[in-house]
Amino acid sequence: MHSKEFVYKILATKKKAVSLKKLSSELETSMPRLLQTLKQLEDDGLVEISYKSEITVRAKTLEDYGS
Repeated sequence: MHSKEFVYKILATKKKAVSLKKLSSELETSMPRLLQTLKQLEDDGLVEISYKSEITVRAKTLEDYGS
């Protein structure tokens, strides 16, 4: 399994929301395991997870906290 830091860096470089399915495929990691890591990142305040027709995730960056 990839570390939280690695997953966050991948998301931060994308600068947009990515589907859980696509990210899971890209990282060659099962969706349940990846979602578990993403939930930890969400608890740390580093990502936003959206549960709509499909699960998407986006990294929060300094720009989100700027004025």
